[in-house]
Amino acid sequence: MTDVVLINPPLTRAGGPPKEHLGLGYLAAALRRNGLTVRMIDAPAFLLDFPALKKELMLEDFQVLGISTIFQDSLRPVLDWLVELRTDGLKAHVTIGAHPATFTYEQILSEYACVDSIVRGEGELTLVELAQAVTGGVEWRAVAGLAWRDGHDIIVNPPRPLVSDLNTLAWPARDIVKARPGAFEQVAAVSTRGCHEQCSFCSIATFYRSFKGRVWRRRAPDDVLDEIDAVRAIAPSPFVLLYDDSFIGPGKIGRRQAFEFAEALGRRQVDYVLGVSCRADQVEEGLFRDLKLAGLRSVFLGIESGNDETLDLFDKETTVETNRRALAILQKLGYAVEVGFIMFNPYTTFKQIRDDLDFLRDTGVGPDPRNLSDMGFFPGQPLLERVRTDGLLDGDGFGYTARFLDERVGELLATVKDGLWPARPAPGLMRAAQTLQAHKLGMAVQPAQLAPCNAAVDEFHQAVHDVIATSTSLYERGRPSVAALARLKREFSERLDDLTRTLDESLELGVRSAR
Repeated sequence: MTDVVLINPPLTRAGGPPKEHLGLGYLAAALRRNGLTVRMIDAPAFLLDFPALKKELMLEDFQVLGISTIFQDSLRPVLDWLVELRTDGLKAHVTIGAHPATFTYEQILSEYACVDSIVRGEGELTLVELAQAVTGGVEWRAVAGLAWRDGHDIIVNPPRPLVSDLNTLAWPARDIVKARPGAFEQVAAVSTRGCHEQCSFCSIATFYRSFKGRVWRRRAPDDVLDEIDAVRAIAPSPFVLLYDDSFIGPGKIGRRQAFEFAEALGRRQVDYVLGVSCRADQVEEGLFRDLKLAGLRSVFLGIESGNDETLDLFDKETTVETNRRALAILQKLGYAVEVGFIMFNPYTTFKQIRDDLDFLRDTGVGPDPRNLSDMGFFPGQPLLERVRTDGLLDGDGFGYTARFLDERVGELLATVKDGLWPARPAPGLMRAAQTLQAHKLGMAVQPAQLAPCNAAVDEFHQAVHDVIATSTSLYERGRPSVAALARLKREFSERLDDLTRTLDESLELGVRSAR
């Protein structure tokens, strides 16, 4: 009999290729270090839906079922599936963890008798003690870090402090990578945990500040790099991504530690492409020049907005000029940059949309469909209570929806998401963007391709800017007619067709010249 089965449940949202669930790996490693047997099932990696996942579980005899649900909107489908499992005879102790369960433990335990316990906060130590108690046949209800049900009452045990030294944790178990070396497009690792900022749109700071201990912690750089080397020996991907909430810590100490990571990375002379995440106000030219020389190639930059009013609403403690400066430094150094950007929130105005469009175009970031997202809502966000107080929030902890203070902005967003884009992106434009990205990542690209691809991407950004700006003006004046929107969409599509033809001709000319 297996002691514990750990599950990453099927995704209930559209997305790209599956990503490794490192949290599940850390839990499995902690359990095995303490003598417990574990099976990991990563449904997205094996393309399992809920019926297929149920069949997998029927093949296993186990005592504890642990589920790590990363996305808030996945909770309800997972819980409904657990009801079905219980009906079909599941006897194991069921526990759920990760951010969504930590914030909605009361609702889960109140509405779903199929769940026995919730692991709140960082789960490694709590799950080990819970599993040891259940498999040993002793009382588990006193384990620190748990919430559980006593009749109609919800009991919250004393919280467990955050892990003070990340170097004491075992490397995450890589069962899925070993079973399917090509399951993930990139190698993943964690070099830090936590975030020292408190942005109002994010639940990460609330999660870590709910428990005692230092919010931002880091691992020894050489330990992180040793882990990456070990994983690449199994799955030799050229792409490595650090899943850190914030790669760089607070203040001067955080910068110094980032320099130490650069030094450790430089000593390795790595042959892979490394990517990290950070804030705009952490980008310093000297630091990122050293990181680039050491092997860093890709940066996810959380800028969120191109207007100061929204940055203030989000409590970013940055400015538009800070964002511009950070992007300029990274572009000067030749980094591949992806940005976090939230153009639409319940308080967005038409002026802010125009400011964001101009910012994205002028900085060379976009705009493109990826930058035109709206803010999602989930428990733990500081901004959630303001939106609720203002009467703009619907739903509950299993799934919130928000309305716009100006209804016309919401209608504009619906048009942008569903009514303006071609059914499929132009393949030529996608290849142009991929070519430029590959060049910045240090991959071989024909020099003759760069100028036409740059021109095509810039023109695409201008086209998107223009169609959204025109739509914004139409909605600001009132509600545009169906005919006006159809004409706008047609003109945009024709512009993309012309752009694609020009790109193809330029690339063909470059090929002939190279001969």
